[in-house]
Amino acid sequence: MRDMTQREKRWDDRALVAAGVVAVGVFLGGYGLRAWVTRDARSAFEWCFWHQVEMNGHQYCDLTEFEGGQPVAEEQ
Repeated sequence: MRDMTQREKRWDDRALVAAGVVAVGVFLGGYGLRAWVTRDARSAFEWCFWHQVEMNGHQYCDLTEFEGGQPVAEEQ
C-alpha cells in the first residue's frame, strides 16, 4: 500500500467533514420535522391545561374549540 500525498490527505479530511455535516444535517432535519408534525398535539395539551372545565368534582378538557368553535348541542 502506498503512502498518501498531502493533497490526497486533504481530500480525505474534506470527505470526512462533508460526511459529518451531512449526518448532522439529517439528524437536525429529522428532529425539526418531528417537532413540526407534533405541534398540534402540543398546542392541544397546552389548551387543555389552561382551559379546564370542572364538573362533578372532575376536571375535563373542553374540546369544542377543536371542532371549529361550535359547541355541540346537548339533547334535552
